[in-house]
Amino acid sequence: MRRSLDPARRLTRLSPAGELLTPGAPYDRALVWARLATAAQALGVGLALLDRTVAYVQQRTQFGVPVGSFQAVKHRLADAKTALEFARPLLFGAAVSLRPAEVAAAKLTACEAAYRTARTALHLHGAIGYTAEYDLSLWLTKARALRSAWGTPEECRDLVLADGL
Repeated sequence: MRRSLDPARRLTRLSPAGELLTPGAPYDRALVWARLATAAQALGVGLALLDRTVAYVQQRTQFGVPVGSFQAVKHRLADAKTALEFARPLLFGAAVSLRPAEVAAAKLTACEAAYRTARTALHLHGAIGYTAEYDLSLWLTKARALRSAWGTPEECRDLVLADGL
């Protein structure tokens, strides 16, 4: 077993007798399911980051008032919430249809929304967000890793454009 940067995951060595999937029907089905799971996880990560950030800015004060009362902070959080809520119906639709292009669109949208939310969370948490002792760093790592897992944003975008969605 190898160590992973993500403490919630374990990496294992491939069996030498194992068979690698090559592009074709089983590989394509596995890729669709992996992208769908990644999109769902990214949406969950984004929502968790948003919840934690809202709670943090409500309790952190500056100039005698909560930071969350500032208009600029509200706008950043509203943008993150809007992006996540836009990704939710795409994810649900992709889960129903399982069309590769729809799943790629859901993954692209959910992962980009989660990544944007992660950047907003880091900005609003300030320097504490950079520390490994604070849980935010784990969520940031997940959002960053999910963005390119099972297809980069460019690959998913190309698949969606090729399908003509």
